[in-house]
Parts: sequence; C-alpha cells; structure tokens
Amino acid sequence: MKRLFWIVMGIVMSFTWVLNAEEPWKLAKDAENIKVYTRPVPGSDANEFKGVAEVDAPLEVILEVFKDIPSFPQWYGFCKEIRLLKQDAENHRIIYFVLETTGPVKDRDMVIDTKDTKDLQAGKATIVMTAFKEDYVPRTGKYVRMTDMAGSAVLTRVDQDTTGVVYTVKADPAGYIPSFISNMLQKEQPFLTLKGLREMVKKDMYWERAGIAKKS
Repeated sequence: MKRLFWIVMGIVMSFTWVLNAEEPWKLAKDAENIKVYTRPVPGSDANEFKGVAEVDAPLEVILEVFKDIPSFPQWYGFCKEIRLLKQDAENHRIIYFVLETTGPVKDRDMVIDTKDTKDLQAGKATIVMTAFKEDYVPRTGKYVRMTDMAGSAVLTRVDQDTTGVVYTVKADPAGYIPSFISNMLQKEQPFLTLKGLREMVKKDMYWERAGIAKKS
C-alpha cells in the first residue's frame, strides 16, 4: 500500500513539474549581432523577452550609462519620459518611466524600483527592475499604469574591452494591446535598448566617470 502511495505521489509530482516548467526561449529577432528571444508567460497574454549582445566597453562604463537616468530617452527602447524620484543609496533608485507604445493605444507609465549589485573582481553586475504595485505616483488619464513588471540586465565581463549583456523583462501591459503592437514591442524594445547602449558607451563622459582611460 505504501509503495502504491509513493508511486502515485511520484506521478503527481512529475506532472506538476511539467506544468510548472518554463517554456523554452524562441528566437524572435537576430540582427546586428543582437539576438532577441521570447517565450509565453503562464496565465498571461504577454510574452517575456530577452535580449542578448556583447558591448564594446568595460563593465564599469556600462554601469555608468545605466546610472545616467536623464539619458534614457536617447537610447533605451521606447522610453518616452523618465525621471528620478528618489535615490537613497548609490545602488538604489526609484524612477518614473513612460513607455511609448505607438499606434492607437495609450502609452504606459510605471514607477520602478531599481537595485544594482556588482562584483568587479568576479566581473559581473546585475541591475534588477521591479514595478511598484501601489501608486507611488498619482495616476493620470494620460497613461495606463503598469504595476506588474520585473526585469534585469546581467552584465558579464568577456574581457577588458568587452561585456556580455543579457537584458530580460516580464511584464503585464495592464490592458488590451493589439497583437501587432505587442509583438513589435517584444522584439524591438530589447533590440533598440542594446543597440542604443552600444552607442552610449562611445561617449567619453562615461569612461571618465568610470575612471577608465578610453582607447583611441
């Protein structure tokens, strides 16, 4: 009887594991040495996306770009507006972010808690982004507020001059978005972000802030 019980339990646990297993990533875009992957999110109509690329700059320089909050509309995919609301530590910031959705739907806004961790000796840093559930900033009728978003940018030193970047976001758009717009955002947002990051690291100011001499 006990043996039968454990056999049944094993089958149930295996079935549960299969149901909870994450879907595999599927390549959605491959251009300019930037790869974008998507995968379904259980219980959501929106896909999770991941962008992967190498950037020709030291890890420290890339971190300086991410710290420069006002610069985001210049390079971060579909960033319409951004402002720093609070910074209580060098590695902890609360920001207000407006996502331009384009097309016949309202743009989205959110308040994001960002935390950085780094181990320069190991050559790795992680930037974690999480949307606030509560209304840290009052809502307006101009935008649709997103409260379910989690993302990260994992930076890994390839060599002294190159850093691997894996940028991942899982988000609920908080309302209906036509599939053609949703698909475009999922593919283009990480692509434009990584492409823009490659351009930003060319600026001398970020090398100077990182305390690294830029090679000519």
